[in-house]
Amino acid sequence: MSALVARRSFVGCPAPLAASVLELARLFPGLGLAVVRPSARAFSSWVCVCSFASEAAAVRFAGVAAGRFFGSGSFCVVRFTGRRWRVSVPCLSPAVVVRVWLGRRRLARGGRLVLAG
Repeated sequence: MSALVARRSFVGCPAPLAASVLELARLFPGLGLAVVRPSARAFSSWVCVCSFASEAAAVRFAGVAAGRFFGSGSFCVVRFTGRRWRVSVPCLSPAVVVRVWLGRRRLARGGRLVLAG
């Protein structure tokens, strides 16, 4: 598990790379889809959403991921979406190069992300 590296997010807090979250999620049974997407609620502006077949696996993964990546007393959001349990883990996306705000911050909700291509 040497790839479980935490780097600094846009706001200066440590956050894991999405690949590190996926590496950890693969250790839990019932992992389905894992997706990296932007998030207005996550301090890192990105989350890795891991889908699990059972609530027990999702809750266990959420607890382990929160403790490993963010320290004791932390948590990751777990939600049921009809057929699967999903866990959202704040992460960093290595494709993001720079964040550019359009206009005033309060008007440009989330701004625009310039991706490496």
